Amino acid sequence: MTSPSGTPVPRQLPPVPAHFTSRTAELEALDSAAAGPEGDSVDQLPAVTVVVGPGGVGKTALAVTWAVRNARRFPSGQLYTDLRGFSPETAVPPEEALGAFLRALGVPPERVPVELAEQAALFRTTTAGMRLLLVADNAISAAQVRPLIPASSGCVVVVTSRLRLDGLHAEGARFVDMAPLPQEHAIELLTRSVGKSRVADELPDVKKLASLCGRFPIALRVAGARLASRPKWPVARMVAELRDERLRLTRLSPVGEASLTATFDSSYAALPPHAARLYRLASEHPGLTVEVGAAAAAARVSDDEAADGLQVLADASLLEEIGVGGYRFHDLVRLHARALPDDERFEVTPRIAEWYLHRMTRANMVVIPMRWRISTVCARYEGAPPLFGTGADALRWLDERLPDIIELLDETFALGQDELAWQLCEALWELFLYRKHYQLWIRTHEVGIAAAHRCADAVAEARLRCQLARAYLDLGRFEAAATECSKAAELARGAGSRHNESVALDQLGMAAQGRGDFERAVEYFGESLVIERELGIDRGVAQRHRRIGEALLQAGRTTDAARHLRLAQEMFNGVGDVKAEALVAVPLARINARAGEITAAKRELERAAAVLDRSGSTVYQSDVLVAFAEVAELEGDLAAARGHLTKALDLCRPIGGLRLDQARTRLAALDARSDRPQRPEPAAGEQP
Repeated sequence: MTSPSGTPVPRQLPPVPAHFTSRTAELEALDSAAAGPEGDSVDQLPAVTVVVGPGGVGKTALAVTWAVRNARRFPSGQLYTDLRGFSPETAVPPEEALGAFLRALGVPPERVPVELAEQAALFRTTTAGMRLLLVADNAISAAQVRPLIPASSGCVVVVTSRLRLDGLHAEGARFVDMAPLPQEHAIELLTRSVGKSRVADELPDVKKLASLCGRFPIALRVAGARLASRPKWPVARMVAELRDERLRLTRLSPVGEASLTATFDSSYAALPPHAARLYRLASEHPGLTVEVGAAAAAARVSDDEAADGLQVLADASLLEEIGVGGYRFHDLVRLHARALPDDERFEVTPRIAEWYLHRMTRANMVVIPMRWRISTVCARYEGAPPLFGTGADALRWLDERLPDIIELLDETFALGQDELAWQLCEALWELFLYRKHYQLWIRTHEVGIAAAHRCADAVAEARLRCQLARAYLDLGRFEAAATECSKAAELARGAGSRHNESVALDQLGMAAQGRGDFERAVEYFGESLVIERELGIDRGVAQRHRRIGEALLQAGRTTDAARHLRLAQEMFNGVGDVKAEALVAVPLARINARAGEITAAKRELERAAAVLDRSGSTVYQSDVLVAFAEVAELEGDLAAARGHLTKALDLCRPIGGLRLDQARTRLAALDARSDRPQRPEPAAGEQP
């Protein structure tokens, strides 16, 4: 085609890919970039946009689709070149691409200069005043692209690359990041490929297939094509084929085209050695988000070196940057990295697990600073500045990393790294105590106890049995708790661990209290108190006075209960444990309220709430609300009592356990009381 002036009008864009799906935000970003800055200054540069993402994510499909949809906006024509920056073949030099562009624009072959600088000058002259669209696909560097940028402000250049090509920022480039498709759009692409009617009854398997494809368009298209060409195959068969991680990349490679493995291989081959090593080793990280410290531990390098290597991988679109100091592997990229040979690979899991143990310990030292721990890791950080600003911040980090920690616990146990495994388990105490993930609590401690037993560490086993027993106590499984604590006490006595024995006796008292045997509970607490006093642990002595006071209060011995609780409060104040002091304020408030001292009770609870609301524990917060409800009920304000119980129920519902049952029972009793007919007020002069 030629223009009215006789100049050729090139139409080089490839066809739009079949089943192109979604990418609305990315298309809008290209629209915005192509619009350029406001105004029509003659000095305005052509609009340059770099579409960045990993191989197979659909960068070319996006660029071509946008270009075809907007071709009419560029009457001077559309140019396309595949620069082959990441293909097994040699990358296209800029002079080769530029020569092809010049010929497409009508420059006779014999007039195309040999030198790149002369070609670029002629290209700028030829395209002056044109409205031209240029797509440079698969670029490897800014230097490869820069000569291809026209001079005319009416031109638009769309570049695709697995690298960020920061050097193009000087040309006014904008950057559009591409990630795998959202799950719903990945399902849509599969459905369109295979046929809606065929997969209508297999939606759960379609969802699984989309996930196994990593939501990469190239993999989704391959899976869809295999199913479309095999009409008798159920989707479940394809899902079964892809479950084996060792074969997944091969089976998701398009027939007769560069495989996914080759696509990732070419990106990997371009990495500098330190980043390539980090790519192989960091892929062993169990969770989605890799922190700089964990990557440093995996490769045994400094945090600064790890941060640099991770950024190189992110710039190469092999990692996705998540927040500050966090990076994420795309699923299929991780499989590729894990398949690469490396003699260090089997050493990586223990390295990462040890890093997590140290970080967990430092988090725990913020949550419960004075807690007794078996692991000696905490001794390394005594006197060190806290790693987290507040206990709530520390708990948030522990909660977010819990899936990673559990996988590391399982893997270290499977590798026979028993000492590391039981220490990881012990370090879960603060999180489970505050957040009550009961199923995970029990399962992880079964593993931890087995690890401690296997390495014949009776002290560690006793400690973990007590931690497990606490889960049973919270669930109201008092016999199971007593069984674990009895075993723990026996192990502790055999190992001469008086501290462990004291903890076991303390929890045997809690089990007896839960069964309603308050006298036996006080005996157990008293035995534990004697040991704590012998060991010189003032906080432990205070804790046992608190336990005795709470048991006596339940038994109706209010005067004796108040004496023990006030002594506990005084001792906690002496050791500077503000949180424990606030916990004692809750039963003391109940005593005040039952004595008719409502104002004093509310004051105690308000002071406790101010401390415990900052703890990050919904359990402690719900305990205060239940106490507020009891005080309101004694005051006769049933509406306020119901409000407090409803809030407590909302806090307890996600964690379950005995507290949830108790809150429901109290609320039901309150509702029943509210529904009873009220006795009429006596008339004036009558006796009530």
